[in-house]
Amino acid sequence: MIPATARRRRLTIGAILAIVIGSGAPGISHAVGSDSPPAVHGPGARTVAAAEPNTPNGPEVGPPFTKTNNVWQTETTTPTLRNTVTAPSGHKTTATFEVHTTDSSGKPTATVVKLTDENQWGVLVSGEVTAGKPASVKVPAGKLKNGVTYAVRSSGYDVTSNAYESDWSPYSTFKINVPPAEKPYVTFPAPQATSGIDSLAQTPVEFTRTDPGPIRGLRGDDTSRRCSAPDADGRKVCIEISRDAPTAEDAAVAKRAMRQALRGADLVSWCAAKPDGKDYMNRGEACLKNVGYATLIFVDADDLPRFGTATFALSQQIKLYNRKSDTGTDRAEFDQQLTVVPTQIDAATEGVHLTWQPGDNCKDCTSSQVKWSSNDGLNTTPHWAIGEVGAPYAMTAKSQTIWNGTGKEQFDLGWSLLGSVDAGNAHAQTSLGTSGDVRVRELAPRCDDIAGGSIKTGCVFPYFKPTWTVDTNLYPAAGAYYWLLQEKLPSHPGSRKWDSLVTYLGPGNNADPDGGDWTNDDSRGIVCPTGTSGFKPNPATPDGSCDEYAPASTYQSGGMPKGPNQVASGKECAQLYTKPMTGGTWGLLAENRDGYTGPKWNEKCGRASVPTDQNTGAFRDLGIKFVPQMRLLDKDGFFISDPGFEHCKNADTVCAWKKVG
Repeated sequence: MIPATARRRRLTIGAILAIVIGSGAPGISHAVGSDSPPAVHGPGARTVAAAEPNTPNGPEVGPPFTKTNNVWQTETTTPTLRNTVTAPSGHKTTATFEVHTTDSSGKPTATVVKLTDENQWGVLVSGEVTAGKPASVKVPAGKLKNGVTYAVRSSGYDVTSNAYESDWSPYSTFKINVPPAEKPYVTFPAPQATSGIDSLAQTPVEFTRTDPGPIRGLRGDDTSRRCSAPDADGRKVCIEISRDAPTAEDAAVAKRAMRQALRGADLVSWCAAKPDGKDYMNRGEACLKNVGYATLIFVDADDLPRFGTATFALSQQIKLYNRKSDTGTDRAEFDQQLTVVPTQIDAATEGVHLTWQPGDNCKDCTSSQVKWSSNDGLNTTPHWAIGEVGAPYAMTAKSQTIWNGTGKEQFDLGWSLLGSVDAGNAHAQTSLGTSGDVRVRELAPRCDDIAGGSIKTGCVFPYFKPTWTVDTNLYPAAGAYYWLLQEKLPSHPGSRKWDSLVTYLGPGNNADPDGGDWTNDDSRGIVCPTGTSGFKPNPATPDGSCDEYAPASTYQSGGMPKGPNQVASGKECAQLYTKPMTGGTWGLLAENRDGYTGPKWNEKCGRASVPTDQNTGAFRDLGIKFVPQMRLLDKDGFFISDPGFEHCKNADTVCAWKKVG
């Protein structure tokens, strides 16, 4: 073992004499691991008056050039060695570095690690720098090992004076601790130049009506039958509503005719293409193709004999207008229609007449009279003669309702059907259902005039929960982060897969503990604080900024007082960062600073270092367009979709982005 070298600023007598007489002798001899630095630049000339270069301090080792217990810590097997050489002002200098192994106590041994084949001593030499500035060199790959502690010393050379330092600097000890290879949770490319994703688009969903009216066959064939009082001749008319066609022939006629009839009506543009026998809706439209069949039964007072029947296939549509520009009026509007296709009319009826009666419990609504029309517009009377069946005889009843209120109002709808036959003087009436059970109210419109700007008044179905779609083509880093948290956090905020809504923090929430409204900025200030003691983006993220999730615009934000995910500080959230990796790929990784060891995935929220343009762009139009167009009011629920990552079944393996559209 070579003990730490005491600083000796004296030359051997022989060396001094050689200099004095100008012998040109090499001046300093060197053996590997000796106390005399090697003459790696060749023989050096020295005069007595010359100022010898000096390295009074031990070398520094990094990155990150930090010490623990006086030992330099580096995270690479190719560290940079650096030291500062002093020499006369303006002189050019270099530094020579020699690395030794250490014993169990961390002291340098006599064994020198060969760092290069470019010289016989295996030492590394820095490039030239001006005296007084750090001279550095990077250790080549394959020379040092991970997990090992080494010692390093250096000596200086004055290039200008062609003079060597006669001694080594003190030793510095350093340890290599290469962290395990970072495995990203998600990989994605740089943002795409263009995208076809429509963040506002809403896909209609199938739903089940909770109050669809009387259905034949629930407790017997006639439980849904509604009959009139007998006429003067002791005959009456009954109506039955059934989900299934009464006969196979009715079903065949309806299948051929209904889609053609719906295309002609076209109140809800996408309704005709939907499968028959199911009900669908989005935020402002409903397509009810499961209303079923209405059969008029002409009988005597004792329900026998059955003189004749007439059957009609029914389909219903509702369209709510969510903004002023759609209606041409300052008031809110919604339209309704019933499409009727006759599938069978017996001769004994002598003809059939129907009346559709929509109703509501709106406090301040004005509804138009129901208007009937055939596809060709020539017939406006809902009367069918014997044999008039199929698409040519389909008719549509339409009604327009204007909401004249202020503020907001949700109200219920209901519908009934009245029928008669020409052969008798009796009229039967039955219900086609309502807007839904009071606990659900899936078809109950809500109108308001709270939204500002050109949106003004409008109506929506609050039962339908809209989806904000993150453009993962333009903002893949943000989308990757949101998707991962939807998968991994226990609350799965905003995930449709997990049926976990987030709720909008809107005006009038009165949630500030000090009174008044709590705002997005208030929540963000807790999860992503600014200032000298605030959040600092991970330096590996280009133009990084703090992105919080669930969004600060929701009650699920970690910063929301008394919210389901409230935290005292963003440090309690799962913490991640994004960075470029090899080959143009980016990754989403666990934060690795300040002793943080990664998410435990029991956290209530998340925050991540995400490029600023990704952070701000991903939700830029949520408040500007999505909130007013979906007419979101305080505590309205919505989902968040990240389509470029939703092809991945789960987050147990690395999810790779896919382009959408």
